[in-house]
Amino acid sequence: MSTEDDDTPNEGLVPENFAYRVEGARFARIQSDAWKESFKPVSHYLFVTGFGCMDVVSGGKPLFSLVDRPG
Repeated sequence: MSTEDDDTPNEGLVPENFAYRVEGARFARIQSDAWKESFKPVSHYLFVTGFGCMDVVSGGKPLFSLVDRPG
């Protein structure tokens, strides 16, 4: 999780959504160029979790599944 101020624009963020693919963010720009070259193409994903967020740079795409909660 990034604790730094980010210059990423908030354009395109949709209220109540959980996951985004982000382009041009500082978080992705400052990651290791060697790592990004080794795993290219890589994408930056932002997962909003309540009042925080988790940034992920990955060569893979996220996969989501719905899971029933015992009631």
